[in-house]
Amino acid sequence: MGTGVATPLKWYFWKWFNSLCWPGNRRCGFLLPFYGASPHHHLRGGAGPLVELECIVIELKNVFYTYPGSDRFVLRGIDAKVECGEFIAVIGPNGSGKSTLARLMSGLLLPARGQVLIDGLDTGTPEAREEIRRRVGLVLQNPDNQLVAVQVEEDVAFGPGNLNLPPAEIRRRVDESLEAVNLSGLRARPPHLLSGGEKQRLAIAGILALRPRYLVLDEPTSMLDPLGRREVLRVLRNLAQSGISVILITHLMEEAALSDRVWVLADGGLAANDSPGAVFSRPGMLRELGLGLPFSAELACSVAAPGVDVPTGIVTMEDLVCFLCSVLKQTS
Repeated sequence: MGTGVATPLKWYFWKWFNSLCWPGNRRCGFLLPFYGASPHHHLRGGAGPLVELECIVIELKNVFYTYPGSDRFVLRGIDAKVECGEFIAVIGPNGSGKSTLARLMSGLLLPARGQVLIDGLDTGTPEAREEIRRRVGLVLQNPDNQLVAVQVEEDVAFGPGNLNLPPAEIRRRVDESLEAVNLSGLRARPPHLLSGGEKQRLAIAGILALRPRYLVLDEPTSMLDPLGRREVLRVLRNLAQSGISVILITHLMEEAALSDRVWVLADGGLAANDSPGAVFSRPGMLRELGLGLPFSAELACSVAAPGVDVPTGIVTMEDLVCFLCSVLKQTS
């Protein structure tokens, strides 16, 4: 119907090891801030910038939530802030309120007490809800529940088409969103022929086409194999580095280790809000909550020996490899 898109009706270990140990590799600076550069960029998009934006935030002010018919607070006294371009991972045991928090930040639920502010807009204000839902995108566990069209590009065009945008703008948004999630070469493929990871990236592209400032994802990799997880996480890190704030609800500690900050929920409260290195340096707290450490952190603990001082902050395989390289250089 004139949109330029059919009408919506949805490599080796050693090479890797050597590259990590190369003196110029920034990831060997794992005692420095987690990503060698500041995450607070002012452009958002994927492979390239989509639009410029000012630095804005999500604020949770003393948030409480209870479900209708219950007198038990699922969330109690949550105070936290998401800065521009941050990659936040939210972890916690089952029933700790992670999914509820995701829905509160996206405006689908309203707090019983306190405030959730999106760029200063209160989710409890009816007049602000439409704008809030434009600014916050929510991606759920099962991508099949979020795809509505018969071709990949049609699915991405669905949202912008419902905003009554001009055809040229819809085409631009589809192209940029598919490029951001590395699906440009599959634009004509039916979504049901995609892999699980590709479907979830498609779901993310459909949200990106709406130009959100924040992306909230509720365990989006829980149904994916390791390859699919890596694909989705690579996209999320690129998005955060380009300016979109990413809030990832996850039960996998290896995913949380890749974030800028980790929120730990326990009994409805915020038990920790710190860098991955700091959070995973508290194994006692995590074990009390039934949570573990990333594999690399567990492995780092196992190599500790007299004369070998294992620093805190080792949470990824890259961090561990860089540390072992430094030890080997000192002993050679």
